[in-house]
Amino acid sequence: MIPNILSLLVFLPLAGAIVLLLIPRENKNVIRSMAVGTSLLALVLSVAVWSAFDRTVSGMQMGESYPWIDFGIVQIDYALGIDGLSLPLLLLTTIISTVAIVASFTIRERVKEYYVWTLVLITGMLGVFAALDLFLFFLFFELTLIPMFFIIGIWGGKKRSYASFKFLLYTGLGSAVMFMAFIALAFKGADAMNLASATFNMVGLAEAFSNPSNSEAISSTFKAGLFLALLVGFAVKLPIFPLHTWLPDAYAEAPIPATMILAGVLSKLGAYGILRVGYGILPDQAVSFATLIAILGVINIIYGASLALVQTDLRKLIAYASISHMGIILLGAASFTQAGVQGAIFQMVSHGLITALLFFMAGALYVRTKTYTLSELGGLAKSVPVLTGFMLAAALASLGLPGMSGFVSELLAFMGIFGASPDVIPQATVIAVIGALGIILTAAYLLWAVQRTAFGQMDDKYRGLHDARPLEYVPMIGLLGASILIGVFPHLLSDVINSTVIEFVSRIGG
Repeated sequence: MIPNILSLLVFLPLAGAIVLLLIPRENKNVIRSMAVGTSLLALVLSVAVWSAFDRTVSGMQMGESYPWIDFGIVQIDYALGIDGLSLPLLLLTTIISTVAIVASFTIRERVKEYYVWTLVLITGMLGVFAALDLFLFFLFFELTLIPMFFIIGIWGGKKRSYASFKFLLYTGLGSAVMFMAFIALAFKGADAMNLASATFNMVGLAEAFSNPSNSEAISSTFKAGLFLALLVGFAVKLPIFPLHTWLPDAYAEAPIPATMILAGVLSKLGAYGILRVGYGILPDQAVSFATLIAILGVINIIYGASLALVQTDLRKLIAYASISHMGIILLGAASFTQAGVQGAIFQMVSHGLITALLFFMAGALYVRTKTYTLSELGGLAKSVPVLTGFMLAAALASLGLPGMSGFVSELLAFMGIFGASPDVIPQATVIAVIGALGIILTAAYLLWAVQRTAFGQMDDKYRGLHDARPLEYVPMIGLLGASILIGVFPHLLSDVINSTVIEFVSRIGG
């Protein structure tokens, strides 16, 4: 194993961005090649980490920890590590980043700046999933906001300024709430452990807040307030209704490759934060709010699916579908069962792959038709059968067709919520049944979108369109192939997350 491989993986894209700054902007092909090479190398490193991961161990692995900043009253460490929760998301990040960078060959203006911001963004995402210090986590979390703000604002659509500022405002406010909760965790944890300085170490804080002997130093009311603050902070990023309104605008205005990253990875930062920080440090409070989290999940499912049904723009339809699918993560996580938590993690990975593919297909069709309006499309299967075939496959994967990853994640999540303890969620069965209605709505809006796009009467101006180009097969085959691989062989993912999930559920009494 390569020494400090996690640091190498996290900062490799940033190093690539620095190298790109030294390349003259006129050398666009060199810049593109360098960006692709950097992302491929990061993908190789993540596969190496995946291969070296010990599936029988539930704790953190490949840890790195060094004293970093000492303010006297505050001690901040540079600490990285992975477990069965973070590893799949690291691999997901490198997969989607690689295909998104390949898909970015359509970017023609300010190519150098675009790839620099994208590589910085990748470092931020990888850092969030590897960080074991809350302050370091926050720095990486913030590092994802600025690059995406500029990518949407410079290379986005007609309403890019509005969408980028709305994205920054919402996510910035969410980050502020989250950081205040982090500070409270650090100082209260130090009081409970009788430490001379506050610590942001996640493992140490989890032990301090879960230790029964510290119940007098840290009241249950205080911990409940902290959990709610964390939930609000991460809910913006997920997003959870009603803090979701930035998402349709950002997804609709961002360039398609950036939307693939935004929907495929960035939205998972919120779900990961809830599980890693909220559940990991405050498990008892997470259980006490399980019913609220499950209800929010159902609202996301039904609300997102209902709005997707009435959309006339293909991008916004996929955006609201994404909100709906985030609800499945919440349902699985709220169940506090082994199957449910597995389903939540499966859904994070599955949704990332499938939604990135859906947005890529929407972008590929736009390049040829110059429209996302469903009423202006139709009959494209006659002109571009390969593209519409992959579009149909992506839609089937999203609605949970057996043999694809969406089926496994939804099955596990709903098994979890149906099997939730009445002591955790008294009306779990009712909530599960209502949530299951969203699956029917999902089939309705996705098949309707495919029908309006691929079949029916074709406008004469779409005759003779160029079908899939060789470069487009990379993201199409890569993303769909990964979804099918997990769907047919789910043990490839479950073997990695099982030990972590078992240990996680046991800590909360599940």
